[in-house]
Amino acid sequence: MKFAQQESTIPEINLIPMLNVMMGILAFFVMITMTLSKQKSLEVQLPQEAGGQQEIKLSDLKNQFVVDLDNQGQASRDKQSISDKELQAKVRQYLLDNPKGNVFLKPNPKLTYEKMMHKLDLMRAAGGERVSLIIE
Repeated sequence: MKFAQQESTIPEINLIPMLNVMMGILAFFVMITMTLSKQKSLEVQLPQEAGGQQEIKLSDLKNQFVVDLDNQGQASRDKQSISDKELQAKVRQYLLDNPKGNVFLKPNPKLTYEKMMHKLDLMRAAGGERVSLIIE
């Protein structure tokens, strides 16, 4: 009895189904990772349109309470250095004496953001919403 001899060929592996499964698993893990990770957000109030705010000229600030910050974060008013406690006391007193007055903080452009925000927070603790930042 003669058997038909089959040629021995190397079987081919079809990669398309395997790649489809791998891409599906990858997409699954990406989606799960994105939903499980917590994203931190910072709430920022954007400025209103220019028509709603008055633009203040530097000449108008001569009669206002303006605090200058140098590049080290040292506060001064009328070129005299002020400590943090003195600054808060003077801001409170000015706002009590001038019910319609405002207090302005004018930082040095080279001052770090953290130092500027620290002084602004100190002043706002004493004056609330009547404390503003001057941006040139």
